[in-house]
Amino acid sequence: MAVRMLALVSDCYGIGGGIARYNQDLFEGLAASGADIVVLPRHGNLAGVALPRGIRQEPAIFSRLRYPLAALWLAWRKGPFDVVFCGHAYMAPIAWAVARLSRARYWLQTHGAEIWKTRPVLLRHAIEAADLVTTVSRGTRHSLLGWVDLPPDRVRVLPDTVQDKFVPGPVPEGLRERMALGAGPILLTVGRLSAGERYKGHEEVFAALPELRKRFPTLVHLVAGSGDDRAHMERRARELAGPDVVRFLGFVPEEELLDLYRLADLYVMPSTEEGFGIVYLEAAGCGLRVVGGIGGGSADAVPNEKVGVLVDPSDEAALIAAIVDQLGRGRVDPAAVEPYRRNHFTEAARRLLVRLVARGR
Repeated sequence: MAVRMLALVSDCYGIGGGIARYNQDLFEGLAASGADIVVLPRHGNLAGVALPRGIRQEPAIFSRLRYPLAALWLAWRKGPFDVVFCGHAYMAPIAWAVARLSRARYWLQTHGAEIWKTRPVLLRHAIEAADLVTTVSRGTRHSLLGWVDLPPDRVRVLPDTVQDKFVPGPVPEGLRERMALGAGPILLTVGRLSAGERYKGHEEVFAALPELRKRFPTLVHLVAGSGDDRAHMERRARELAGPDVVRFLGFVPEEELLDLYRLADLYVMPSTEEGFGIVYLEAAGCGLRVVGGIGGGSADAVPNEKVGVLVDPSDEAALIAAIVDQLGRGRVDPAAVEPYRRNHFTEAARRLLVRLVARGR
């Protein structure tokens, strides 16, 4: 597939997070099909990062003022490009302008909150100008079509993908003892601790722990992740759950995260505003059942009882009942997440690109 793509993104290689991971999976899948991709990120540090064949990433442009100029210069200096890809809706006006000036097709990717809450006129026009819009979930697609004037067949769902390493496996010998976790059961939550993302449901889980400890006296809740809200969350955990019930682990590298998924007895994150919720499927891929929250795009990541259940986190009794029920159901069959594996994602992305390039400019 001899297609050249200029990708304007917030995050990609050299930085963590779900959007960065999504972009990496997408670009690697397209590059494996023969596409040539030039990435211009807002954030990230490439030091020590080996880029896959067919992908080149420019140095990050942190300045909001300089980024549009850098995108236009790159389109002129390293063009022509067949496709301008925009990895975040707030960058859509820039991508729209670059695509128009480059006479390229314009592909916009949306994730969730950025189009649920922010709807200025310029953003709407920039979205409606896209030749293709992909969303990570049916919930995001439904929300988007509710306020923009786009033909439904131009808005496609391209959900997150689960990397092949997220599979069941042995727990390292002595890990439970080194972490002083006791008999358990062990609840696990993985996610950024940000004051702007309290919708993930950490505090609702903390509030449910005293009642759960009556049934499971040695239950422990592990929280993996860092951010500006950690001090607040630690204080709320002590207030709501008591001392030593919640263990904050800070940032956990992916290699160690695999061990946590395999060690834990249940993944709990009753988030109400996830664009998709890839962590649910990472946990399920390792055999861990999940309790998620009603709202956003989580219904795509937790599609049926084979993986887990969704609850209203404001209903404490329902949350407690769901945790107790899921703890009693054993491990997940890894086949339940097979449709979200990378080979399926790559093929779906390739088909979308072929259709996009085949359309007239």
